[in-house]
Amino acid sequence: MRDVASRAPHVIWDMTFTLHTLTGTRVYAHNMYRALAARGEMRMEEIYAPNTAGGIPGAQNVWWLARGLEKKLNARKPDLFHVAAYLGPRRAPCPVIVNVFDVAYVQYAEFFDWKWRAYARWVIPHTVQHAAAVVTLTEHARQEIIKAYSVDPARVHIVAPGVGSEFRMQDDAAVSEMRAKYNLGKNYLLYVGAPHERKNIPALINAFALLRHEFADLILVLAGPQMTEAEHITRAVNASGVAHAVRRFGYIPQNDLPRLYAGARAFVYASKVEGFGMPPVEAMACGTPVVSAPNAPMPDVLGDAGYFARDDSPAALARAIGDVLRDEVLAAQLRAQGMARAREFTWERAARDMQKIYADVLMAQSRVTV
Repeated sequence: MRDVASRAPHVIWDMTFTLHTLTGTRVYAHNMYRALAARGEMRMEEIYAPNTAGGIPGAQNVWWLARGLEKKLNARKPDLFHVAAYLGPRRAPCPVIVNVFDVAYVQYAEFFDWKWRAYARWVIPHTVQHAAAVVTLTEHARQEIIKAYSVDPARVHIVAPGVGSEFRMQDDAAVSEMRAKYNLGKNYLLYVGAPHERKNIPALINAFALLRHEFADLILVLAGPQMTEAEHITRAVNASGVAHAVRRFGYIPQNDLPRLYAGARAFVYASKVEGFGMPPVEAMACGTPVVSAPNAPMPDVLGDAGYFARDDSPAALARAIGDVLRDEVLAAQLRAQGMARAREFTWERAARDMQKIYADVLMAQSRVTV
């Protein structure tokens, strides 16, 4: 191994498999990369498979993982290689670190397309089992990874994400401008995220239908990539009896998102399983009360700053949301505790934790090659 003690280590990130998503995977990878680069203690480089501007077809994915990525790494000769999202090469000329945010593709395989099921069976296990370090977001995800892949617990590390500085309290004029832009009133519930089946959005829609009997002017806003095209959500909305009060938006520009959070009466998360759950923390940072299903890892992520339903059924969600809507003292308490909780998550802290993992991996490698 080349001596890296007297120079900045060269670290390459493969960002190829963050391009297909506008949700948490991409947010984590790109913000973490930027935070590491900002520290200035390593030579950071990001790479992509060729011809990825419009997304990468299946055949290109296979070629990249089987041949192209390894060839690129052999040419660049980094000290460390970091897989931004799950999928790495068969071989690498240096230690490999891999981000594995959850194992939902194993637990809920029926909710993923055939490509991800194939990757989950063949590529991800090899990447995880041969990595020098596996990075995940919560202790729950860590335990699930250890169990799913029989990996040494000492190689699986937690590096929680940060919350961008743009997620903060918004002034009244900014929120009013956002409401006008999206034709929203002052009385709406909000969900932001992907429309995956495991997000349990139909249960949220049915909970909202129950609430409308008491809160006649309440609106439900569902926002996120592919939200308007998701057939199972369309079916749930049409069957709810309150379709006229459900607003669906696609991807919300980053400049608008904090204002959308800040204007909501409550942010609601009904998800059955998460790697971390970044939108609820972003909402808390903007001063919005968060109501969540009690499924892992949300109790650990939100702590006492979240208000938890008894379970993830429509009736339980409706009761918890109703508690927050009726009780302004409770809502104010959740706002204050939420903002305090969100301040614990910073990208500077995350980059510092990640760099410690890098240093430990490089030290271990140096011992092996001496």
